[in-house]
Amino acid sequence: MQKTEINSAIAETLPAVESINGVAIATVEASIKEIGFASQKETAKIDKSKGELARLNTNLLGWIAQLDTEGKLMRFPADHESTPNKIIPIKYDDFKIIRSFYVDAAYEAGAVSIEAAEKVWEETIKELAREADYTRPKAESKDAVRMAKKREGLIEKHASKSATELVEDRTALLAKGDNKAVALVKEINDELARREKPELEKAQKARAVTRDAIVARARELCKAGTADADELLIAGLLAMTK
Repeated sequence: MQKTEINSAIAETLPAVESINGVAIATVEASIKEIGFASQKETAKIDKSKGELARLNTNLLGWIAQLDTEGKLMRFPADHESTPNKIIPIKYDDFKIIRSFYVDAAYEAGAVSIEAAEKVWEETIKELAREADYTRPKAESKDAVRMAKKREGLIEKHASKSATELVEDRTALLAKGDNKAVALVKEINDELARREKPELEKAQKARAVTRDAIVARARELCKAGTADADELLIAGLLAMTK
């Protein structure tokens, strides 16, 4: 069906009126059509702009993330202590250099100030963190490097043992109860927590998806405003309070 045919079909279903708010219907039609036409053009520009920004963000990600020999994004392992499965960033000093290049260019492109250009950068990095699991690199002090090496050593120390074996070791150490045993118990607790973290985060994400689905459905039922919808809302509420 052509657009003119669709427009005619829509017009046939509308009530016949001579004016709206005291303005002749022909004038109203011309004004509203002008607004609708221009609004669609601007919406199309926004959609195109969003697509272009997504493409640019993907290009930027290729510069601020570590790549393997095939040029693919590298990720932390699933059992990484703080950022499981997240994209591995480049070194902090390199990240700062790229940030400087980006901010300078954003300012030259028309940002009202350096601070405004910096805000564009920050929003882009936040978007990549949300949508692409990017991890911003951190400046590493001597203490941070030392602690990171210590954590790696502890992970390696307990790597050969299963969670069940670690729990058994912990039980034996708790029975001992001396200072050395208590320190080792803390090590084991930290290792068990590190191993459990990816699964806990996965479960939490699943809960968030379920929560959003429930909220969306509740809004639909509230909007419907029917007796059947009210019954479903009440039944759902009762089910969640058991």
